[in-house]
Amino acid sequence: MRTSQKYWYIFSLFLICLLAGCGAGQSNHVVQMQPITADSLNIAQHPTPTTSITIPKQIATVVSTSPNQTNTNGAPPTTVSGPVNGPAPYGPPPPITSEEYQLTQQLFALINHDRAIRGLYAFVWNATLAGGARLHSWNMVHCGFSHTCPDGLDQCVRIANEGFAGFSDCGECIGLAGASTPPWNNVYAVQESMINEGPTGWHYIHLTSTTLHRVGVGIYVDSSGWVWFTEDMVS
Repeated sequence: MRTSQKYWYIFSLFLICLLAGCGAGQSNHVVQMQPITADSLNIAQHPTPTTSITIPKQIATVVSTSPNQTNTNGAPPTTVSGPVNGPAPYGPPPPITSEEYQLTQQLFALINHDRAIRGLYAFVWNATLAGGARLHSWNMVHCGFSHTCPDGLDQCVRIANEGFAGFSDCGECIGLAGASTPPWNNVYAVQESMINEGPTGWHYIHLTSTTLHRVGVGIYVDSSGWVWFTEDMVS
């Protein structure tokens, strides 16, 4: 009888140890997690906003007359606009704003930068050309995007009438840049589209000319934030 009780006691201890071991094994179970994906994180994709840029078709001509020798100061412009000579059926343009002044400086610098990287001399700033260029930009706001606005005169005739009769070469580039923040973004894009036209494009021909030397840039920013600009060049 005592022997049976002894065996039963030993068997009970063995059973208790076995059950305890099974419980400990369950506490170490590792649950495999599903991989995290972009969808499970609910990441919203925000597209980069783009701004519309208007690059209208340009027209330009070259007029050759007798040569004219003129020396001007090659320093960057501190006065961006000189006397305004030319047709003004819509009245004279308003005073230049600080924004227009800054854009004029930037555009002049970009023109000469694009020339420099092509191994060309810098254009010399001319305030009289700049005054006529800004008048033309102001006129275009009222009579449309055109070299011959407002009275139908060819751009080189207009430039000659500003006091540059007798030049051997002239050129004009006009641009219209949609509103952007900052405004320089779209002005830069329009200007670079001109210089990147290639050798057959008139803008490229004028901006990389080796017969033109003086330039004036005139900018007018309208009430909607659109930037109208004119670049007049003579030999």
